[in-house]
Amino acid sequence: MAVEKSEEKLQQKLSKISLPKYQDLPNLDLYMDQVIDEINQYLIPITKTAITKSMINSYVKKGIVDRPTKKRYSRVQLAKLLVVSILKLILSLDAITQALRIAMKLDSVDNAYDQFVTLFNTELKQIDIPNLSAKQYQSMAIKSLLYKLLVEDLITRNI
Repeated sequence: MAVEKSEEKLQQKLSKISLPKYQDLPNLDLYMDQVIDEINQYLIPITKTAITKSMINSYVKKGIVDRPTKKRYSRVQLAKLLVVSILKLILSLDAITQALRIAMKLDSVDNAYDQFVTLFNTELKQIDIPNLSAKQYQSMAIKSLLYKLLVEDLITRNI
């Protein structure tokens, strides 16, 4: 019974979470502390981890996110930081960098970001947690691994 209540609580929590569309991100440039606050309000409920100044600086140094202009970050940089922060849970930074390059070749930042957000938010709403069997947990873990390997291969081949 306690496990079912915990699963229901998690499902309720997940159903209330959503990432913002591109147009809902701040339209004015933000300083580092503001960026951290903005990103973490979405990131922490999903990943249980926070983005830090050193993480952002690392992403900029590696060229994953463009350098700030006069120490201020734009909406484009916020969108990239959100995507990187979520994807780094399953992909290497090199794979994410390549994936972002592919996405930017195919579409504008706002369209690519909104597509990611729409898919992410849709999946969040479709998660059905209560009453999962051990076999279903195993299946989810195996599918996660296989999808991760597939995505990495597709990114590497530039598909």
